[in-house]
Amino acid sequence: MTFHDAMREILDKVSYMTAIGAGTLAGWLADNWLGLAGVLIAAVGLMVNWYYNHKRLKLQERQQDEAS
Repeated sequence: MTFHDAMREILDKVSYMTAIGAGTLAGWLADNWLGLAGVLIAAVGLMVNWYYNHKRLKLQERQQDEAS
């Protein structure tokens, strides 16, 4: 085995390991981004729900005051 063959073999292994590492990192980031997006969507839904329930409560209070 020549020096050139040994270097080619080492570089092949390094490129395989880099591809595996990059794929693993990309998969991990995709999972975390989706999780973060889910949390943000849930938070927005909570705020919208709170806003409209607050408006409904004020309307019910106003209707009770008018009925009295």
